[in-house]
Amino acid sequence: MSTVTRQLDRFVESVGPIVVKEVRQGLRAKVFAIFFGTLLVVCLSMALVAVAQATESAGVAFGKDFFGGYLTALGAVTFFVIPFVAFRSMVRELEDETWVLLTLTGLGSISIVRGKWVSAMSQSLLFGSACAPFVLFSYFLNGIDILQIVAALLLAAGWSALLTASAIGVATQAHSKLGRTIAHFVVLGLLGFGAMGGIAFAWVLAEEGNKLVTNAAFRNFAIAVGGFSWGVTWLMLESAAAGLALPSEAASRGPRVAFTIVGLLALGYGLVVFMLQNGRANDAAGGQVVTSFFFTLAGVFCISESDGWPRQAAFGGWLKPGAVRSYWLALLLLFLSAVMWGLLFFEFAHGRGSSSDKAVRGIVAAFAYPALYLSAGVIVGRLTPLRRFGEPIATRVGFLGSVVLGVAASMALALVFEGRASGKVMNALNPIVGLVNFVDRSGSQFDAPLVLLCAVALLAIFLAAVVLHGRDEVRSA
Repeated sequence: MSTVTRQLDRFVESVGPIVVKEVRQGLRAKVFAIFFGTLLVVCLSMALVAVAQATESAGVAFGKDFFGGYLTALGAVTFFVIPFVAFRSMVRELEDETWVLLTLTGLGSISIVRGKWVSAMSQSLLFGSACAPFVLFSYFLNGIDILQIVAALLLAAGWSALLTASAIGVATQAHSKLGRTIAHFVVLGLLGFGAMGGIAFAWVLAEEGNKLVTNAAFRNFAIAVGGFSWGVTWLMLESAAAGLALPSEAASRGPRVAFTIVGLLALGYGLVVFMLQNGRANDAAGGQVVTSFFFTLAGVFCISESDGWPRQAAFGGWLKPGAVRSYWLALLLLFLSAVMWGLLFFEFAHGRGSSSDKAVRGIVAAFAYPALYLSAGVIVGRLTPLRRFGEPIATRVGFLGSVVLGVAASMALALVFEGRASGKVMNALNPIVGLVNFVDRSGSQFDAPLVLLCAVALLAIFLAAVVLHGRDEVRSA
């Protein structure tokens, strides 16, 4: 218990000054007053309407509709407004370069990022507390139960935490005026889609939340969303701190540890669900596609790390800075995912409920495509004129450009030589159409395209490894 207390005290000391400053500024801001007042007025208006309807139609269940309405009002603030305010606060720190002064006081980049996040979440807690009596009031309108309310509020808190951490993380990646302009549009799009998705799922919980007890698939999905939200929140905060760190700091340790733990937990959860639900071949292929997609998104940040390491971080094994170690970590987790889902398929799902050959091809392709295009991002970003932009811009643009070129060129060639954009051979290197072909279609005609994909992926891995190893040396700045 004493160890836990010491760790808690250390955390409070590290983020306390920033939390106090940010919360005081936030509570004094007009944005807080406007949205807090608006939320209360909207919730009170809906409560009065609910009372009127319940009085006129006694015995009719209105709980689901008003519960969804309250969650919509709360989600609009906690899924969009507060994360965007946190983003703007972090951007101002970068524009005014006040974060450098904070580091001189002994606060590291992780403390600054955590302080921004905790202050934003404290404001979310205030909004949630104001809305909580109205949410509970919907229980007495019938149609929902306490489990739905608790599950919805917990999932909403996790989703708000993830969107806030993501907004702060995007802000720390923008160190130029142009980058901050682009970051604004990225964050607006991210929060817009995130808010719509969170509100849509809130309505699903309001309408179908009773399935949390009776439907195992729905319950597993809700647990996965909650766990994903909090796990990736930790990963985003560590990545944001790395983006804010000085060039002389060893900023790779936190993101790599978080990425490894979150990735292994995701694989572990997939394993448990597959075993408990007696998964079939399609489930194994689908699980590999989903986990590979997550590892690919995280891998883009891994491969765009700066080459080499500062002299102060010359030791540390796989935790030592340098893009080559982050690159191999991303590929290792991708490989572990393919191995796990492949073993589950052959041991438990072989021949059960779907075509075996397309499931195997889907598992292999879901590893080969990310490996190919992550490696292509490394090669294009470091061996073409893009390298003048420096990291992380060069490699991220190289990855995005490689994916766009792979999709467009493959479909164009398939249309010319095979007569249709979804052709088998020419789309072998297409990460979208090709993966759909491997997962949804069966037949020996897909063997040659899969062999071609694997051969090109292995060649790209070799070339990317050579490039990164050649640049793994002491960083001068």
